Amino acid sequence: MNLFNEKYRWYKGNIHAHTNVSDGLLSPADVVSVYKNEGYDFIALTDHRQASAGKEYPDFLVLSGIEMHVNDYISRRAFHIVGIGFEGEIKYREDLSPQELIDTVIQHNGLAILAHPSWSLLTHDDALSLKYYHGIEVFNSVSDTKSNRGNSSEFIDTVASKGLIKLIFAVDDTHYYTDELFGGYIMVNSPSLNKNDILLNIKKGNFYATQSPLIKQIIVEGDEIFVETSPVVRISFMSDDFYNNKRVVKSKSNFLTSASYKFSERDNWVRIECMDHKGKKAWSQYIIINK
Repeated sequence: MNLFNEKYRWYKGNIHAHTNVSDGLLSPADVVSVYKNEGYDFIALTDHRQASAGKEYPDFLVLSGIEMHVNDYISRRAFHIVGIGFEGEIKYREDLSPQELIDTVIQHNGLAILAHPSWSLLTHDDALSLKYYHGIEVFNSVSDTKSNRGNSSEFIDTVASKGLIKLIFAVDDTHYYTDELFGGYIMVNSPSLNKNDILLNIKKGNFYATQSPLIKQIIVEGDEIFVETSPVVRISFMSDDFYNNKRVVKSKSNFLTSASYKFSERDNWVRIECMDHKGKKAWSQYIIINK
C-alpha cells in the first residue's frame, strides 16, 4: 500500500510565522512575498494573540492563523498553541487555560498544534494531559537557531510510546527573517492548492515534515515498510521498541535513496527519520502497525 497518492502534487508550506502585527519584523504582505519568492505554496501567519484571516491567491495560499500561549514562569513551562485553518474570528483572552485555548481553535474548526515543546520546557505529562489537539512541532527553526532547543523528536516519541500519537510538523516560527528562515516546513500530498484540499490532507496526515530531505513515497506491505527518499546518508525507522539493531540504515560510501524495515513483534508504530550529508532531517508521520 502506497501511503502517498502519486496522482497528487506536493505543496510546500510553513504554518508558523510572525509579522509586525505582533513581534515579527516584516509586514504580512512582505512575509507572503518572502515565502512565495522562495518557492513555497502556502503559509499561515500566526501572530501572538492576534488572529489573521486566510486568503487564496491564484498561485499561493494563506491559511488563517494565530499563536496563543500560557507562560508559567513559576513552574517554568510554556504552553504555546498554534491554530491554523480556522473559520470565523478567534479572539484571544488572557484568562484561558491551555486546554481552553485548544478548545477555542477546535470550536472554530481549526487545527490546534502544540508548539516547540522542548523550547517550552514541557514535561511529557504536560503533553499527555491536554486533549483534542492535532499535532506537535518536532522541529522549530527559531527555537533551534536562537535557543538550541528546536528539536523535539525524543519528546514526541516518548509521549507516542504512552499512546499520544499526533501529527508531526516542522516550522520556521519566523520572527527575525535571518538564520531561522526556511529552516523547517511541511510537504503536503494534495490534489490541489485549494484551502479545503490542503487542510483535509494535513488532517489526514498526508504530509511529512522536513528541513530539506524529500520523502518521495512510503510503502507498507505485510510486515515490512519501504521508503524512497532524496539522497541521504541515514534512514532511521523509529518505533516504540527499546532496541532493534536493524532500525538504522546508513552508508559510509554512497548516498541512500531507499531503505526497508521489518516490523518487530514489539513495534506498535513506526516513523521514518532521514538525514542528509548536511545533517538536515525529514520526519514522516507515525505509521500504526496493524497486528
